[in-house]
Amino acid sequence: MSMTRLDPIEPKYPAASPSEGEEEQTEAAFESALAQLSPRFGFRLRPQVRDLAYALFQMGWISGVRTGHTWPSLANVPLPDEMLHEAVRGLVDAVGGRPPRLGQKVEYDGSMTDRHGSYWITHIEAHLGLTGRPRVHYSLGEVRNGLLRPVLHNVHAENITPLREDFDRDSL
Repeated sequence: MSMTRLDPIEPKYPAASPSEGEEEQTEAAFESALAQLSPRFGFRLRPQVRDLAYALFQMGWISGVRTGHTWPSLANVPLPDEMLHEAVRGLVDAVGGRPPRLGQKVEYDGSMTDRHGSYWITHIEAHLGLTGRPRVHYSLGEVRNGLLRPVLHNVHAENITPLREDFDRDSL
């Protein structure tokens, strides 16, 4: 047998769309997971996020059903809070569902290239632009001599990437 040539792996069975039973199981399992999630994390999934989450969940669930790795391993055993939180937070962030918040750490990558780096959001200003669309600008700061000092102003949302850290005065 030669290790330089890989033969394609042929599936044992042809691909098949989800059956009615698989779709019903998927929907019930997805709703069960959402019921665990919603009250504990205090936000509702926007339709765009929910559709994306459902499509990914459905693919995983049906794969599990077809290989026999769902109900026996998941029956009456809720998933850990942090696992659900991370999965949904990643989806929400991926579709721009949650804006950066005051005191959150962000990465700046705007037009002032000499200022690229990590900062804290110190001020948020929102107003309606001339077109009637909301405009949001951020002030970003850094800690100097134990004090939080603003260093960048009027930063556009597209120039920052939220990080998963909040300002904690006690950790300075």
